[in-house]
Amino acid sequence: MLITKHTNQILQVDLQEWYDRFRGILIIRAFPVIGVLIILCGNIFSPRIHLSCNHATIDSLFSKHTQVVCSLTTSNILHEKITQIEHVKNAKLDYCRFCDSGGVFRVVLAANREKIPLTPDYIYRKSVVSQQVAEIKAFINNPGEATLNIYEEHRWLYYLVGFATTILGVYIAFYKSLKSCTFDKSSGQLHLEYQNSLFQSAVREESLNDIHKINFKESTGDEGKDYYHTEIVFKSDEIISFRSVKDDSEIVQTINQFLGVSDSIDS
Repeated sequence: MLITKHTNQILQVDLQEWYDRFRGILIIRAFPVIGVLIILCGNIFSPRIHLSCNHATIDSLFSKHTQVVCSLTTSNILHEKITQIEHVKNAKLDYCRFCDSGGVFRVVLAANREKIPLTPDYIYRKSVVSQQVAEIKAFINNPGEATLNIYEEHRWLYYLVGFATTILGVYIAFYKSLKSCTFDKSSGQLHLEYQNSLFQSAVREESLNDIHKINFKESTGDEGKDYYHTEIVFKSDEIISFRSVKDDSEIVQTINQFLGVSDSIDS
C-alpha cells in the first residue's frame, strides 16, 4: 500500500504496486498466447489415427480366399503418413512394461510376422483399447463385413487445456480488483476504486460511519514466506480484505488515526 494523498479531510491509499499492474498486463497477453500454443502442440505432437480395413479377395491357381487389408493413416498439422498393412491376422492388447506409470496400453496388429502398433503412444484407457481389439478381431473373423474404421486421437485434451487457459486469461483481464480507497471526511464517504488489467474502472461508495475499524494481520505461508493482510471491517460485519508482501502496519495505523478508531494489529 502507498498513501498518495493525506490532508485533514482526505486520505487516499493506493493498494496496487507497479509490479501488480505490470503483472496484470503480462497475464492478459500471455494467457491467450499460451492457450494457442497448447492447441498447436496438440495438433503437432498428438496425431490423429485412422485405421481402415476391408476384406480383399485373393485369386490363386486352385482357390479363392480372403484376407484383411488395412490402411493406417497417422496425421497431424504438419504431415500425413499412410501405411498399407496386408494379411492382418490378429489384434492384441499391448501393455507398456517400461513406462513409469502403470496401466498404459495400446493396440498392436499382427500381420506377416510383423507387429504394427495402432498408435505411437500408449494410452491409459484400457476399456477403450480392449474395445478396439475386440472390434478388429470380430472384423477379421467375419468376412461378411465390408469395412472397419477406427479413429483415435487425444487432441481434445490439448484443446480443453488450451481453451481453458485462454478463457482464464480473458476472465483475469476483465476481473476488477481493488485498486485504491479514498477516505473523504468532507463527503463522509469511502470511495473504493476497482480496476482490471484493461484499465476499466468501477467505484463503490460506503459511508465512513459504517466502518468499524481497519485490521492488520500477519501470517506465514507454507513456504515460510510472510504475508500481510489489511481488512476494512464494517459494522455490518462485512469485511473487505487485500493482501500485501510488505509490512503496511504503519499505513493501517495512519488510516485508523484518520478515522478516529482504535488500532487492531495481529501477528
